[in-house]
Amino acid sequence: MKILKMLVEDGRKTLREIADEVGLSTSGVRRRIKVLEDEEILEGFTAKVNPEKAGYGIAAFLNIDVKSSEAGRVAGTLTRCKGVCEVHKTTGNHGLIAKVRAEDRADISEFVEDRLSTYQGVKDVNITMTIETYKEDLIDI
Repeated sequence: MKILKMLVEDGRKTLREIADEVGLSTSGVRRRIKVLEDEEILEGFTAKVNPEKAGYGIAAFLNIDVKSSEAGRVAGTLTRCKGVCEVHKTTGNHGLIAKVRAEDRADISEFVEDRLSTYQGVKDVNITMTIETYKEDLIDI
């Protein structure tokens, strides 16, 4: 877990730096990372982008009321759309929830009105715009 936490905090850490901190050899660290990858706990290494500085200053959550037989297809389409960060099947009234990032509110409204609401099986979309983001991480270990 300590190796995983270190990689989440800084994916650029060298094997030597990790080894020194956890008291293992570099080959021992390499083996443990390989196990994390093989068990699909660690799915890869990526850069963390500041969405606001990259031009995606607005976040919104879309509660999508979708026909249950179309949920998988709509979710699959959403996963390929620019600005869509997350898509989840949910319990309750809606069926899907998506987190979207865009340059401004108009971009989100346009995405919902011109694209998402036209997808087959989508009955309604309720948009919740964020005002401020206090924390946005994949997981805090």
